[in-house]
Amino acid sequence: MGREAPEIRLIRETLEGVLHPSTASTVFFEALQDAGGTLPTEHRDVLALVRGPLKTRLTERVGQADASAMLGQLEAMLATIAPERAPRKRPSRHDEQTRNLVISDEVLPIFVLSSGRELSEQLKAALGPAVMSAVPAEDQGQLETRLSQIAPAMVLIDAASFPAIEPEILVDLLAPLSPDVVKALWGADLPYGQGVMEAAQRRGVGVTPFDRAEGAAPIIDVIRSRRA
Repeated sequence: MGREAPEIRLIRETLEGVLHPSTASTVFFEALQDAGGTLPTEHRDVLALVRGPLKTRLTERVGQADASAMLGQLEAMLATIAPERAPRKRPSRHDEQTRNLVISDEVLPIFVLSSGRELSEQLKAALGPAVMSAVPAEDQGQLETRLSQIAPAMVLIDAASFPAIEPEILVDLLAPLSPDVVKALWGADLPYGQGVMEAAQRRGVGVTPFDRAEGAAPIIDVIRSRRA
């Protein structure tokens, strides 16, 4: 597993120091979505996140005065982190499919079924490596490989950036999993999400739908409660 960027850890720990952990995770997740869904890697992009979407989301929770004070302290701490680091090499598609996964028994292995990495990266940043480890799967072959390597605690289907798997085939792959495995659908209001729900109902597979309009809090709560 890749090492977490110190800026991301610092932002999350700062939020968790003043907010309930679930609320802190939700605020960070939604700020990342507001920023375009991509995890910042450059120091200037981290500051833009803090001064823009994160400030807006935090102000909604604690008010302008407290948010400004918190983020002022956060910026001071971020300034102590060297902004220049060698870019981390992203594993190739082949490496990602074939390498063996090593995940600690102390964290939740959450399969994130998506054609992109935005959702898994947002969850990893918002919840942290002590809570979950994201296991991405973009298509049928990759999902089958993942399932042969490790048993998921939760499967999260991203209907906003859906994997290259037909809903009926996806449901058939999920059907043999233990009832204890949470099967969640992010974007149940979208066409792919509707297709998954219809296939799940026909197959008798329980899938928990989440409408994106409801925000991230419900799904963050499910992940944290599953961890507890």
